[in-house]
Amino acid sequence: MQVYASAMGQVDNVGDTVLRRGFLDALRRVGPLHVYVGARDDDHLSGLGLHDGDRLYRTSAEWRGRLSKALTAERSLYAFDTGETEVQRAFAMRYLRLAPLLVAARLRGGAAAHVGVGVREPTAWRVPISAVLRLCQVVTWRDEPSRRMMGVGGVSPDWAFALGAPEDVLLAAPDDADRRTLAIAVRASLSHAERDRPDARWIAAIGTLADELGLEPVVVAQIERDGPLAEELADALGAEAVVWDGPNHAKQEARLRAVYRGSRAVVSDRLHALVIAATEGAVPIGLANGDDDKVVRTLAAAGITGTSVDRALADPDTALATARDAIGRHAEIMASVVEARRTIDAVVDGLVELTAGR
Repeated sequence: MQVYASAMGQVDNVGDTVLRRGFLDALRRVGPLHVYVGARDDDHLSGLGLHDGDRLYRTSAEWRGRLSKALTAERSLYAFDTGETEVQRAFAMRYLRLAPLLVAARLRGGAAAHVGVGVREPTAWRVPISAVLRLCQVVTWRDEPSRRMMGVGGVSPDWAFALGAPEDVLLAAPDDADRRTLAIAVRASLSHAERDRPDARWIAAIGTLADELGLEPVVVAQIERDGPLAEELADALGAEAVVWDGPNHAKQEARLRAVYRGSRAVVSDRLHALVIAATEGAVPIGLANGDDDKVVRTLAAAGITGTSVDRALADPDTALATARDAIGRHAEIMASVVEARRTIDAVVDGLVELTAGR
């Protein structure tokens, strides 16, 4: 069974390559892997963990041509790209163009899967997208609200939970001497996605949180464009800043994981800063705008609840109480990470079983 998957993601986002590496690692269990990577350079691809046997496709024309041949003439598994998607016209048209190929693949004994995807918000375009997804044998979403919005499939944790420290390390009691820091990763505002910039009161609240927890703050840039803000916050806190020192995803991921392995907790509004940190044994404390924030709902799909605080830190006492409670539940939270991996493994087992019988 040949496997076809797209693995694009943002060029400066470690989280996007981490979750797709977990995705691609799983798909190799099904069969030889064909991956659309577009014009992504080697620094970006370093984070995907590609194998020598993987066949890469660099242009959309080459990829579309190969898919058309494979899904209509070969026994293949098509796996939709994972991560976050938008329910907009451009995405809906992409799904609709694939529909005839998915039908042909099914008739040839092939299959299709759409696994671990998140949706930002519903629109009317969810109707045609959901209709196409009913042609897939396996559909899961990385949070319950996404599943409810789309009305098809189940829920499985984000693929980034599949990577990180081994189970025995996660389940061991944390060593206070080894975990002395509070990692902080904050999303920078963009013109098309504006966010309130952390002000002096917010910075003071974070500083107090670190002091009360007895931890040293360290500010990290999970995404390259967050670097200037990370350096500014670190300067205000008198802390170290760990920002990108080059475009290589694998190197920056290694630096981030080293920080998280030395952290008792991480405070962030970057979803994959929280997920990656949790897979290295740090307690994830989400900065969220309400219960429907993707940070809250994606952690909840992995069984991690009650660890998020108001992003504005308007009530520092409540934030401190939540953080203390979360840190006190370290064993419970790490058990949830381990269980999330088992859920992901079960989904992959299902794909293997499905395709082996075809």
